[in-house]
Amino acid sequence: MFTFIIIAYCIFVAINLIHKNRESIRQLTAKQLILASFAYLSMVFLGFICIYYGGNWFAVQFSSRFLQLVVFILIIIITISLCQWPLKKILNRVTSGIFPKN
Repeated sequence: MFTFIIIAYCIFVAINLIHKNRESIRQLTAKQLILASFAYLSMVFLGFICIYYGGNWFAVQFSSRFLQLVVFILIIIITISLCQWPLKKILNRVTSGIFPKN
């Protein structure tokens, strides 16, 4: 049940972001829209792989459950931070400066 709530919330947030940025999205060509979508999905997939496999592998190295949680949260923060930089560069190049908005 909790999983369904999280999925519904993520869908709601995605729809809200698309609705909020609809004017900027309309400025994109079909090719730019496809490439931007692919960039977002590939960064989400890369982040997921790093967090799920790398985070679990590294966190298991600690015996304390508290330390495992702290390390796992740090890995999530580092992974998201490291995925933002290339995503901004890719989107800026693909969309000719329309995205990302500051």
